[in-house]
Amino acid sequence: MVQRGHYASISVLSAHFSLLSSVAFAKYVGTLFSERPSHRSSPSLFENLCFVTSNFHSLFRFAERPSLRPGIGLALGGGFARGYAHLGVLRVFEEHQIPISCISGSGMGSILGAAYAGGAQLSQIIEKGREIRFRDFARWRVSRFGLASNEHLGALIQRLFHSRQFEDLTMPVAIVATDLGTGDPVVFKQGGLADAIRASCAFPGLFEPVQIGTRYLADGGLVAPVPTRAARELGAETVVGIFVGLHDGQCGPPKNIFQVVSRAVSAAQKLQLESWERHADLVLRPSVQDLAWDDFERIDEAVGAGALAARSALPQIKKLLASRNEEAVEAGGQGEYLFTEALR
Repeated sequence: MVQRGHYASISVLSAHFSLLSSVAFAKYVGTLFSERPSHRSSPSLFENLCFVTSNFHSLFRFAERPSLRPGIGLALGGGFARGYAHLGVLRVFEEHQIPISCISGSGMGSILGAAYAGGAQLSQIIEKGREIRFRDFARWRVSRFGLASNEHLGALIQRLFHSRQFEDLTMPVAIVATDLGTGDPVVFKQGGLADAIRASCAFPGLFEPVQIGTRYLADGGLVAPVPTRAARELGAETVVGIFVGLHDGQCGPPKNIFQVVSRAVSAAQKLQLESWERHADLVLRPSVQDLAWDDFERIDEAVGAGALAARSALPQIKKLLASRNEEAVEAGGQGEYLFTEALR
């Protein structure tokens, strides 16, 4: 990873030095010749220098990395019922006050991530999840594009979500879908949530693609099984991905068309591991292999698996956060050292 805070741009440093040294000189001369009475003693040159270097630190950090968001950027992968494991991770993060800066999601991860970022209490999301079944997502309608429409999912979002627009969410969220015309990822960050989530959850072969504008969009997991890059592009300083897999949880030959498609997609996703893992600082893999894609009634097992994976990774997560804080401190210390040396 690129080291932050140790190398400064000479041009930026020179500009800041020229400005701040002038400020320091003017401030110091002002304290020597000012005749205004004060109940405080005049600040020393050392105090003035501390004031200037403190401002130098903040200006320098702003110029160096203006878009980074401290805390954890969560990338939530798809997986239908297995995706409930994300809720267990969120529960542990809340219990241990792990800060979340932004969320990206594909498939089921887009539903749960947007619901959480919309301000819904985690307990409420879990309680609603216990009531949801596949019929709440799909309306069987065999066509040349799929076996069902996921229009019901749009209605579910409208009914249960606290927020309907990206702009109303409590933190930045990115939802990833796949453009079936080009094979490229489509990342939603603004506008209405319902269509973006429907597109991200339109698993090929099962659900019909979702048309938005001139594009026909399908499951985001095809191009981003865990949308770590989208989280990084939101500005996440530290990205934690959650991978719950897509395999149907059964051994032996496939028994229906959905198992054929899901296993084919799962096999293709294995080849993408390197592409999305390199954008993550840490990847959690909850043990949900024995859950089938439609085991929605086993939500408590999935939540427990996610919580267990998060608790096991807490030392690593806290270490990542601590290292980012140290880098910020080192960035300030480096700036103070360079500035002090220049004044000598």
